[in-house]
Amino acid sequence: MLIAIPKEIKPGETRVAATPDIVKKYKFMGIDIQVQNGAGDASGFSDDDYRNAGAEIKKTAEDTYKGAEVILKIWAPEASEDHFIKAGTAIFANFQALTNRGRIETFAHLGLTCFALELMPRISRAQSMDILSSQSNLAGYKAVIEAVNHLPSAVPMMMTAAGTIAPAKALILGAGVAGLQAIATAKRLGAVVFASDVRPQVKEQIESLGGKFVEVKSDENFETQSGYAKETSADYKHKQQEAVAAQLTKTNFAVTTALIPGLPAPRLITKAMLSGMPAGSVVVDMASSTGGNVEGSEDGKITIVNGVTVIGNSNLAAQLPASASPLFAKNIFNFLETMYDKENQKLNYNFEDELIKGTCLCYDGKIIHPSFIGA
Repeated sequence: MLIAIPKEIKPGETRVAATPDIVKKYKFMGIDIQVQNGAGDASGFSDDDYRNAGAEIKKTAEDTYKGAEVILKIWAPEASEDHFIKAGTAIFANFQALTNRGRIETFAHLGLTCFALELMPRISRAQSMDILSSQSNLAGYKAVIEAVNHLPSAVPMMMTAAGTIAPAKALILGAGVAGLQAIATAKRLGAVVFASDVRPQVKEQIESLGGKFVEVKSDENFETQSGYAKETSADYKHKQQEAVAAQLTKTNFAVTTALIPGLPAPRLITKAMLSGMPAGSVVVDMASSTGGNVEGSEDGKITIVNGVTVIGNSNLAAQLPASASPLFAKNIFNFLETMYDKENQKLNYNFEDELIKGTCLCYDGKIIHPSFIGA
């Protein structure tokens, strides 16, 4: 079996889907690996590192894809790469499937077998395969670092002979993996941390990290069976905005992490709410690529909205490639290993396995994922 590791072409992407250490694991399994020239450079892995691990280096994307039965990527192939990929090839990547049905139809038409890693079920045996958790953990950390770098003031309380500097106040909206890491990071840096989430059951987790829960009373349940947040009612949105607006008037920096799978990001902070924040405040919007939690945020840009620095960045893990790539690569390896038939050197697809059922978008020219059938 031959696995291809192409260089990512999405603007700003620095990660690579297999590191030299993981290449060694594939080679031990009897799998051949070919890596595109420079694919690991931004993550700190040279072509020689891959050669020493047993991979063959290819000069171009076309050469890298040629003959491959399996392709590992951070992001799904783009249209410019389609003609390099032969029918029957299996692709493991983040497809952003729920918002890119058109591309999924194309992949099915091309006869590809596609596994959307972002749809990995949230079950115990899949924890080591969950790219959203591994990458969001790093992104939550980086979001706070970005916010602090743009603050005009110190974060921790400082007592000096000239007087005392009060600690910065932080607000984290959303207490998933990214939000909890943001809370922990802001607390470690010395901020007084407040956090809010539509799921009241996360209060204990927030407080265990030293945060203070900004609670919005409601009898409604806004958590899906798989543990994700779901869209809230109009009444709850109104109450939440009132609570967030009041907290923002005392907040120096905020991080928003709220996403709803397959839907635009919920609007949590309006321009009017930004105008009430203290001078020099900073907000990092981690949902900027799907409409944004913050009114006025733009993905990949830093803007000034009503005097507040708003950083739109939905791909913060890519700013930590030396940490993010090994985790992403191990997530894929752990998943691929479950379906690898070493004796026959091929992948076996058991479509009754909830890991495969939950992630396989298309197979044998058809879209087969439950989220798309009948849509």
